[in-house]
Amino acid sequence: MSNYSISWSSKEAAPVASDPFVTGLAAHRRGDVEEAISQYLKVLGQHPNQAVTCYDLGVALIDADLTLVSMPFLRRASLLMPNSETLRYAVLFALIYSRRLDEAERLIAEGEGTGLSPERSTLWRSWVSDCKGGRNPADLRLASPLPAQANPGLPEQPPTPITSTLVHARLQESFAKAVQAYQAGRMEVLISELGHLVEESPSWGEGHHLRGLAFLALNRIEEAVAALRRASELLPGRAELWDHLGVAAVRLGDEALTRYAFEQALLLNPLRPETWNNAADTAMRQGWLGAAYQYAFMALQLKPDLIQSAFCLLQAAYKIEVEGEAGSVDPDGPLLARAASLVKRGVATAQQALEVSELLSQIGRYPDACELLESSLERFGDHEPATLGKLVINQRRVCDWRALPERQACLVDRIRQSDLTVVSPFAAMSLPGLGPEDLLKTARQRASQLQEWASQSASLRPGPAKAPGIRLRIGYLSDDLQDHATAYLTASVFERHDRSRFEFFAYSTGADDGGPMRRRLSDAFEHFVDIRSLGHLEAAQRIRDDGIDILVDLKGYTSSARIEILALRPAPIQVTWLGFPGTLGTSFVDYMIVDPVVVPPECAACYDEKLAYMPGAYAPVDDRRLVADKPSRAEAGLPEQGFVFCCFNDPYKITPEIFERWCAILNAVPGSVLWLYAKTRAVADNLRREAERRGLDPERLYFARKVSQPEHLARLALADLVLDTLPYNAHTTASDALWAGVPVLTCQGETFPSRVASSLLRAAELPELITYDLAGYEARAVALAKEPATLSALKSRLDDAHRTAIFFDSARFAADLESLYREMWERQAQGLAPSHLGLSGAGLVDGSPLTR
Repeated sequence: MSNYSISWSSKEAAPVASDPFVTGLAAHRRGDVEEAISQYLKVLGQHPNQAVTCYDLGVALIDADLTLVSMPFLRRASLLMPNSETLRYAVLFALIYSRRLDEAERLIAEGEGTGLSPERSTLWRSWVSDCKGGRNPADLRLASPLPAQANPGLPEQPPTPITSTLVHARLQESFAKAVQAYQAGRMEVLISELGHLVEESPSWGEGHHLRGLAFLALNRIEEAVAALRRASELLPGRAELWDHLGVAAVRLGDEALTRYAFEQALLLNPLRPETWNNAADTAMRQGWLGAAYQYAFMALQLKPDLIQSAFCLLQAAYKIEVEGEAGSVDPDGPLLARAASLVKRGVATAQQALEVSELLSQIGRYPDACELLESSLERFGDHEPATLGKLVINQRRVCDWRALPERQACLVDRIRQSDLTVVSPFAAMSLPGLGPEDLLKTARQRASQLQEWASQSASLRPGPAKAPGIRLRIGYLSDDLQDHATAYLTASVFERHDRSRFEFFAYSTGADDGGPMRRRLSDAFEHFVDIRSLGHLEAAQRIRDDGIDILVDLKGYTSSARIEILALRPAPIQVTWLGFPGTLGTSFVDYMIVDPVVVPPECAACYDEKLAYMPGAYAPVDDRRLVADKPSRAEAGLPEQGFVFCCFNDPYKITPEIFERWCAILNAVPGSVLWLYAKTRAVADNLRREAERRGLDPERLYFARKVSQPEHLARLALADLVLDTLPYNAHTTASDALWAGVPVLTCQGETFPSRVASSLLRAAELPELITYDLAGYEARAVALAKEPATLSALKSRLDDAHRTAIFFDSARFAADLESLYREMWERQAQGLAPSHLGLSGAGLVDGSPLTR
């Protein structure tokens, strides 16, 4: 096999410590490709047309498994030195390994026209032919391109493609006015005026370019592409023009033009970070994960603070390495590790630290997020209101309790003292020490940020008039209408709704995962409407046009919520239920569906919605759920003997105080074990370390892997007793346990999220499993573990409750919920303002006023 390394200098240059090329080459030769890439880019920043550096950077990118992004640099090197067979081979290598075989054939044909030897041409064509026949490029055993020593005497004169038109000089004044109009947002005027000018001077490339951008701003995509295409013909040397054409082409859905436009832009200027950023965003939206990762990597190498590229890099790495790997505990593969390291290096301000830490949190890189936020506090000070809150929440997610009590105490004090938003409403719910009044304050702070959307409600067109006798139209709005905890709870209720009296709509803002739950929910509704591609205004208008009478939001202030749609007031009655255990603190949500345990009537003043009381628990249970075959203890990773305490709550709900009690419980019950769910390996490591600090053998902690819902319900039956958390209880996990026949021991607090398990236990007719302080909670857990007859009796009662208790009666739940909907509508029809409902069902005197 031929060696295609290159050198244009007969002797090694003397090392120069300050020369980034020498530093990069040395790093490259010792295998540190990350450092080599960084140093080569420094050289190109000063000498963008240095062919050898372009080539060496391309080789370093190949060595870093970033072959796709090596091509603009290799091609540019070949463009600068068109007669180099070595450079042409490097491009061919990259094309073959990227499986772009038609382009490889064109490259060979071009070489044949410029002196490529017949022997070399035949060999290269055989490689391409073999790959087209299905052979893996790695099987060809091609020699990898090797880095070259630079010759400072090489010319750096770039090719000179056309970058301006002659007519531009004559129209400079008109062009300047057009730019001002564009910057002022006067797109229609700009298009009209430029239209006349390009008719008079059709070869004016700059005019076509700016006109194309105006069309793009107005979402007139076909016209934008046509104008930008014409501009690219007239100005083929303008990298940013090709970039803009790529942005327009992807919105038109022209995949071939999109790829060609971005690659032309990068060939002309591979050092333009905005082009790499746009290419990464496009690839991510199209689902080209490998391309998105590589393009984003390059964008961040050139401009480390590009947040959109940071998002693309992390999301692409996560989806490549983690999604689809059942049972994966820790998203810590090499792509993610490289991505996390790169995005952290780009943080230069406290605000950027917040943004990047959120991106890291979204993919489970909680330790990275903690490290970044701690560094931010050290580097920039504690001036950004949300930094401390984000740090505390990320520590909680990974059970990292270093300095946590002090930080939480400081955070609670800030929430109470400050008018600024220091923590999200959802995050506040899991903070010990906050009461209902504090949670109301955080919700109102979040609601104040929605005022801009609320002010646009008048822009919606009126909906259809409601004809006499027509069924009441109920719409459910959610991102979770697929394989999700909310769906597990509600599916049976949706299926049992009375279609003779109500017409039900589902408005899905989340992705279609194609799973059985998605299909089941689609069948449960008369109208299942996917609105994820619609903006907030468009989605609200669709709901208004459908004539929805009562819109029920199932998300609240949780991830991927679309509260902006509710702020636009598409429905006359708007309700929050189930997804967020607390008030939304708004004026545009009329009712909150609760029960008398989660929100006692005397606490109504801490909720800005009117309270609609269900007679049993506010949360339903799916009595049609599928359960797999029960595994053995060994199959579930548990010891064959010993009492099994269990908590499958999300780790952020575990506090040092509750874990202290768990360790004491296990120490008091010899041979017992604690079965937990760990989202990442770091959670398990941290909890084992905390157990050891408290005198508990860490080997008594067992961690469950993620499995399907039927498998999860089946394995739950292996537990003897579920231990709840405080101040954020088990919600769906408690419902799952009770359905599986496993008692749940809870400690009831003051806030809505700290009373949910109590609500479920009362509805399941097991109120004796509710305790009211942690000392009583610990004592009760030990007693139940040591009194098998008592625990067995509780399990028998729980089994009987499946046939008798209100908690397990989905048909009754659906009917009770519909009764509340009718009450809401009757008040609306009579012109009455919303009022507390279901008071008699909540055990109150009917009609008695509640203090606000």
